[in-house]
Amino acid sequence: MFSFQQELSGKTVGLIADSCQHLKKLILDDVRQILDDDLIHVINRLGKQLTTLVLEGEGLTDIAYLYLKKCAR
Repeated sequence: MFSFQQELSGKTVGLIADSCQHLKKLILDDVRQILDDDLIHVINRLGKQLTTLVLEGEGLTDIAYLYLKKCAR
């Protein structure tokens, strides 16, 4: 499980998704630098296995939230 409560870049979030192939929980609370493309990348890489995804992104739009339906749970 990764839990970040600091400023992260979308690139860092993408690296976590690429590097942690067995990640089940991802908590990105108060991470404001996440944009649609970043969240979509995470969901495409990990969505089928994530049991928990916590996020609060000010830069996210409806497009990113629509991708949540690709998550297993």
